[in-house]
Amino acid sequence: MRFLAALLAGALGLLVWTPAVAVEQKQFCVFDVAGAGGFVYKTLQEYQRKMIETGVKLTMKPYTDEDRAVADFRAGYCDIVALTDMGVRHFNDFTGSISAIGAVPYYEDLRVLMHILSSPRVDEHLAQNGFQILGVAPMGAAYLFVNDRRIDHVNALEGKRITVFEGHHDARHMVEYVGAIPVNAKISNFARLFNSGEADISYAPAAAYEVLEMFRGMGDQGGIVKYPVGQVTVQLVAREGEFDERFVRRSRKNVARLYPESIRVIRQYEESIPDERWVDISPASIRGYQEMLRSVRIDMQNSTEGGGMLAAGVYDDSMMTILRKVRCYTNPGAGECSAEDRE
Repeated sequence: MRFLAALLAGALGLLVWTPAVAVEQKQFCVFDVAGAGGFVYKTLQEYQRKMIETGVKLTMKPYTDEDRAVADFRAGYCDIVALTDMGVRHFNDFTGSISAIGAVPYYEDLRVLMHILSSPRVDEHLAQNGFQILGVAPMGAAYLFVNDRRIDHVNALEGKRITVFEGHHDARHMVEYVGAIPVNAKISNFARLFNSGEADISYAPAAAYEVLEMFRGMGDQGGIVKYPVGQVTVQLVAREGEFDERFVRRSRKNVARLYPESIRVIRQYEESIPDERWVDISPASIRGYQEMLRSVRIDMQNSTEGGGMLAAGVYDDSMMTILRKVRCYTNPGAGECSAEDRE
């Protein structure tokens, strides 16, 4: 009995004195135009909970100004930063090219792309200039918010004032290509420019209708053109070497697994918009948009003038080829899949 008691006492002593597994603390800065109450921030809280399994606790900090989030990340205040694809263009032009105009028209295309990005096959493209991408998740298709429902085909864009974000050189090229007028904007003020009447058209995910009250800029005559001109994503960026390979691999998998819930919320935003606010366009107009957007991308790639070359410079050739293959996988009958001037 004495021996058994001593054995139990020793075992209990080990339980008491065995140190807890150390948890590493890291700062996670998240840009969401709506702050901590926004869709992106709330979605990434699930990622935060999953990543604790790697022994890393991410302390989240919301930012409503993407430029400030980028500046704090560069200054070393953030170990990981979550940005839009446009913000990520500062660090990686491969994943920054996902928002290429018209390059990812539908959610099925995006689903296939998310699977590709979580695969080791593209690892070499996810690290550039001392930074690496830790995952990509959807924020929603970008639609044209218009103040006149008659803007329902490509030719109707001519002469209209369209907001263009700083550094979105490809969008500026598209606006000028169709004969429209660029209105300089930031993520922090594009909705105000549209709502105040300083712009006729602005592009944004459907969530902006409610979150940024963009219904105000539509007035009685406006609406949302029911054709996606691109996809907006949230992307996680860290410095190379900040996290070990196990964390990086788990991070990319966990972000990819956010896709179903993200799409569910995105569709809720889209379905909450009154039917009369959507501007349905004809199949011929859809084909017109598709061909126009493809022509703009090709025109940029072949351009020899300053603006076009600057615009083309934001696109990564490898990503553009992947995006074309994805589109032809989901829609093999599309004209571009047999065209000679393929991307």
